[in-house]
Amino acid sequence: MKFRLKTIIVKTLRTMLKAACILPVKRRKILFSAYEGQSYGCNPKYIFESLYDLHPELDFVWVLNDATKLPEQYRGKVKTVRFLSPAHIRHLLTSKVIVSNLGIEPFVPKRRNQTFINTWHGGGAYKRVVFDMGNVSEEQKKYTSTMRDLRSASTDLFLSSCSRFSEVSARDFDIEIDKFIDTGMPRNDRLINKDEERTGRLREEICRSRGLDPDALLVLYAPTFRGTFRQQRDLDLQVCCRQVADAFSTRFGKKVNFLFRSHVSKEAPMTDFGQADINISDFTNYPDMQELLEVCDILITDYSSSIWDFALTGKPAFLFMPDLQDYLKERDFYTPLDRWPFPYATDVESFCTIIGSHNDKDNENRIKKHLSLLGSYEHGNASLNAVRIIDMVIRN
Repeated sequence: MKFRLKTIIVKTLRTMLKAACILPVKRRKILFSAYEGQSYGCNPKYIFESLYDLHPELDFVWVLNDATKLPEQYRGKVKTVRFLSPAHIRHLLTSKVIVSNLGIEPFVPKRRNQTFINTWHGGGAYKRVVFDMGNVSEEQKKYTSTMRDLRSASTDLFLSSCSRFSEVSARDFDIEIDKFIDTGMPRNDRLINKDEERTGRLREEICRSRGLDPDALLVLYAPTFRGTFRQQRDLDLQVCCRQVADAFSTRFGKKVNFLFRSHVSKEAPMTDFGQADINISDFTNYPDMQELLEVCDILITDYSSSIWDFALTGKPAFLFMPDLQDYLKERDFYTPLDRWPFPYATDVESFCTIIGSHNDKDNENRIKKHLSLLGSYEHGNASLNAVRIIDMVIRN
């Protein structure tokens, strides 16, 4: 009943908002959004900054629930609106180009002379999306299918990280395959176009701000969310322990600092790590995940698409999956687990074993094989390609 009511509300709002379509679409206005206003980041951030550098005269709007997240150099020049505020809806109806790392709001009737570019928020093809999960009720499936159809009909272009992503997403989002553009992910340009001076400076800044030793081994633990985007379960932090820290120190010859980052959609950072004898810092509220991937030495994750991003750096990563069997039942994967680029374990003891057996050459070969298998489009020029697309839309 709940999902039937939600469907009625969405369709009613669409009908009501059609009356607002008398407002003119402004050819030079571009609306950016990441994670429903929770973040100034992900792919929209990198497209915006590249576009702003070239065309600062355009009318830019960012959806930000906290306006202070907009970097200082853009304040007073770029408008900000809260997610689903009247101002946000007005800009949704009047922007020439809408750029988001999620689907466009389904209650908004996108107009024919508008262009919606979906950048998505993950590369590769790992955990299945909500439309392709088997652990939801029939009523919820019908609701999500209806919302998917509304979002899909409003999507003009979809940026893609690899051919496998385009293949599975075209099916799951019910979007024509020719709408997927082989740009790569703009947020990953910085990971491909390496700059040792930039990375060293950023590492020093991050470590100094948190009182960390920049010469220590920085191990980022960034698990994906459990549950759904809006209703998440708590995360398992058992991997951030003395036993694992010692395994890393033994294999890589340095003391270890853990950096923990929860998924961006998690409302509150988790600060009770339950371990007093290890060095661990909470980076959940750090604004840019890509900067952390750039400066850290090692990544620990599970089913997160950060696997794809981090593979582009060539650095070692290890996958900790204590709930693997449950996750397989709930979501399953697009790519078989034995074809992923990094080794995995389901308990701490086995995890320490795969750390101890790490080999740099094996790591390099696994990554190359994986990127080739999925048909990578990452070449370090994704932001530029996205800017060119937007430029053409505005000119036409």
